[in-house]
Amino acid sequence: SESQERMLIVVRAGREPEVEAVFERYDLHAMRIGTVIDEPVVRCRAGGELVCEVPGLALADEAPRYVLPQASPAGLEALRAVDLGAVAAESPSVTDLLALLGSPNARSRKPIWRRYDHMNGTNTLVAPGAGDPALLRVKGTPRAIALAMDGPSPARLGVLDPRLAAVSAVCEAAINVSCSGARPIGLTNCLNLGSPEPAEGYWRLAEVVGGISDACGALGIPVVSGNVSLYNETADGPILPTPVIGMVGLLDDRSNARPMAWREGDELWLLGELGDDPAALAGSEWAAVHGHPGGRPHLDAASVARVVELLTSAGALIRGAHDASVGGLAVALARMAIASGRGATVELPTSVAAWFGERVGRVIASVAPPDVAELTDLATHHGVAVRRLGSATGGMLRIGEAEASLAELRGAWETPF
Repeated sequence: SESQERMLIVVRAGREPEVEAVFERYDLHAMRIGTVIDEPVVRCRAGGELVCEVPGLALADEAPRYVLPQASPAGLEALRAVDLGAVAAESPSVTDLLALLGSPNARSRKPIWRRYDHMNGTNTLVAPGAGDPALLRVKGTPRAIALAMDGPSPARLGVLDPRLAAVSAVCEAAINVSCSGARPIGLTNCLNLGSPEPAEGYWRLAEVVGGISDACGALGIPVVSGNVSLYNETADGPILPTPVIGMVGLLDDRSNARPMAWREGDELWLLGELGDDPAALAGSEWAAVHGHPGGRPHLDAASVARVVELLTSAGALIRGAHDASVGGLAVALARMAIASGRGATVELPTSVAAWFGERVGRVIASVAPPDVAELTDLATHHGVAVRRLGSATGGMLRIGEAEASLAELRGAWETPF
C-alpha cells in the first residue's frame, strides 16, 4: 500500500535512540525495519519466514521501464519560430515596470503567506518577502537550512519547452537558496501535468523528467524524493506542464546569512549574462501581459551552476543578493529596492528585453565599494560574467532616464488579488 505519511530513513548504526527521541518529541512513530548489508540483495521476512529475495539492481538500475508512444504537440515548432526581435528592441517605460510589478505572477504573496504560521517553532530567521529562500535555524548549532520552492517562471514556459521549464525550476530553486549564502544539497519535486496516456501527454512528462535530470546533473544536486499529480484536465484540455521543485540548502554559519537588500552606498553588480536577447522574452511575464506568445527560450544549466558556486563561496563579500526571475531585471531591482527601503541609480540598455527578459541564473549582488575588485576576481575565477549596474542611494529607483519612487513601487507590488 502507499502512504504519503511514511518515510524511509537510513540511520547511522548506534544512533537509533537519538532518532527515535526526535520522533517521540513530535508524537510520531518510528521503527527499525532492517539493516544495510554488503551483499547486493534485498531480503524480506515476515514472521521469521523469508518471503522475498531479489537483487537490489532489479529494483533500481535494472527495473523494467514503462515507455509509451510519445510525440510533441502539433504546431509547437511554429510557435517556437515566432520572432520576438522587434518587441525585444522596443523602449521600456516606468508604466510598463509598475504594470508588470503588479501583475498576478509578480505581485506580493502576502495575502497568501499571512494566512499560515511561518514562524513555526520560532526558528524562522528570514520572513516571507525579505529573502529569496526561507531560512530556518538549526537549534543547538550555528547552522541554518535554506528552503525554496519554485516552478517555471511562469508556467507558460512549459508550453514552449517542457524540458527547459523543468531545468528552469531546478536552477531557480538552486539560485534562490544560494542567494542566502547556503549551499544547495537536495531537492524534491511534484510533477503537475495532464494525462500521460496520449502521445503528447507522455512526451510532456518524459521531457519534464529529462529536464530535472539534466539540471541536477549540471548542478550536482540529488533528487531525494518526489511525486506526481497527473490527469489534471478539463473539457478545454490539460493544464500547463508545471514541475514544482522544493530545494533545501545548508548554511554552516547563519550569522553570515545574506538578505535580499542593499545598503546605502553599495555598489550593485549583475552576476551572470545580461540576457537582453529576444529568447529571454519567450514565455516571459511581459510577453504574456502584452499578448506575445511563442518564441524559443534558452537556458544553460552549466552557467547557472557556476553562479551558484560563486554565491556559495563569496560569503560575507556579497552584502545582499536577489535573483532576476519573473519580470526580469527591472522587476528584480524594484523588489530589492522595496526590501531595502532605499533606492538606486542603475544603467541598463534601453530595451524591453534588457528590462523585462527572463532567464534563470542572473543575480543582483550588492557589495561595499572597497570589495568590488575582490568580487570581480572571484567571478573571473568561477567563470561568471559580471556587469556593474550602479549604486544604492536615495529614495528613488532610477534606471537610466526613468525613475519611480519607493511608494510607487510598493503600491504596484502590493496590488491586491
